[in-house]
Amino acid sequence: MKLGYPNHPRRNVIEEIDWIGRNGFDFVDLCLEPDRASVEAVDTAAVRDALRRWKLQAVGHTAWYLPIASPMSQLRRAAVATAKDYLAAFKSIGVEAVTVHADWPTGLFTVDEAVAWQIESLAALVAEGAEIGIRIMYEAATKQWDTAETMARVLDAVPGLLCHLDLGHCNLFGRDPAATIDRFARRLHHVHVHDNDGRSDLHLPPGTGTIDWPAVFRALARAHYDRTLTLEVFSSDRDFVLLAKRKVEAYAGIKRG
Repeated sequence: MKLGYPNHPRRNVIEEIDWIGRNGFDFVDLCLEPDRASVEAVDTAAVRDALRRWKLQAVGHTAWYLPIASPMSQLRRAAVATAKDYLAAFKSIGVEAVTVHADWPTGLFTVDEAVAWQIESLAALVAEGAEIGIRIMYEAATKQWDTAETMARVLDAVPGLLCHLDLGHCNLFGRDPAATIDRFARRLHHVHVHDNDGRSDLHLPPGTGTIDWPAVFRALARAHYDRTLTLEVFSSDRDFVLLAKRKVEAYAGIKRG
C-alpha cells in the first residue's frame, strides 16, 4: 500500500507538497479548494513540477461542501459546473482519480430525494471525467444519512463511480469500519485513515480513538486492498502526523528502505 497526506488548502500548495515529499510520503491527497488552493489561485504547472521533483503521485480531493444535492436545481447545476472546472485543473496536473463527497439537504427533504439529487450530479461528473480521463470517487461524509445502504444506492446507480471509504466517517453513529470494508471490498479504490471517539469527526491519529485498527487492517487484507491510504490527521504540530505515519506504516506492513 502507498501512504499519502493532504495539503492544507489555506496554505501555500507548493510548500505543502514540499513538506509531504520531504517527510517520506508516497503521494499527495491534493485538495483543490479555497482559498489558497482554488483553481483561481493555483499554478497547475508549478504543482505538477513540485510533484515530479519529489517523485510523488497524487489523488484529487474536491471541497467537501459542494452542494451536489441541493434542493435548488440551480445550485446543483452550479456545483457540477464548479466541480468540472476543478476536474480540468486536476487533469492538467496529471491526477487520474478525484473524490467528490456526499451531500445532504436540510431535513425538509427526504433521504430518497437527496440520494436522487446526488445520483444526478455524480452521473454528470462521471460522464465529464470519462471524457477527460479522470475517474470519480464517492466519499460518504459525516451525517447520519451516510450509511452503507445509501452509499450502495449511489454507487449502484452511477456506473463507473468508484468507492472511497473514509474510516473515520465509517466509525460515526455506531458503525463498524471493518464491516464497511468487507461490504465494499470489491469496489474499494481509496481509503482515508484517521480516528475519533465515535461521536465527532475529530481526525485524530490512529490509536487515539475508538477504531479497532488491527481489525480494520485485517479487513483490508481480506479485501486484497493494496492501493492508496491517506493519513487524514490534522494537527498544528505535525510531529503528531509523523508519529501517526509510523503507526499506520506498522499496521499496514509498509516498509521503507
